[in-house]
Amino acid sequence: MNLTFYFFKILWAGVILALFSCQKNPDFEVFRSEILDLHQKMIDAHWNKDVDFFVSDMADDYLFVQNGEIQRPQKDGIIKRMQDYLSNTTFSEYRDLQEPIIGFSKDGSIAWSIVQVKVAGKRKLDNGSERKLDFTCAWITLYQRRGEKWLRLAEVSNFK
Repeated sequence: MNLTFYFFKILWAGVILALFSCQKNPDFEVFRSEILDLHQKMIDAHWNKDVDFFVSDMADDYLFVQNGEIQRPQKDGIIKRMQDYLSNTTFSEYRDLQEPIIGFSKDGSIAWSIVQVKVAGKRKLDNGSERKLDFTCAWITLYQRRGEKWLRLAEVSNFK
């Protein structure tokens, strides 16, 4: 009986060791490319007025931090706000001011990007007049890898 117990104990340890040794190491260069691609798609979504993009990779428990407030916006609210913003805005500039800073947790399940963009153009107001846009914005986006996809968990932004 003792021999059988030790045999199964060794067998179980071997199975656990095999499972851990089969785990793939994250390919951080591929992940970095994916995060940079998501950032570029966000810039393109502004130019192309692609409202749906802004909720396409958003987690259900998404957080947004700005102006000293923590918000938990719903997807339909974001779509409505972005639709109003993009349909009334003409961009003459929307570009990175520096290369985005990308980082990862050791296991590759969490990523973040820190970006700074320059935005210029004009926005049509409710009364029909136009207001000039000219600002710099910086933000941090926190992502989580779920399966083969990155989901946006949170964003913190500020304007200059």
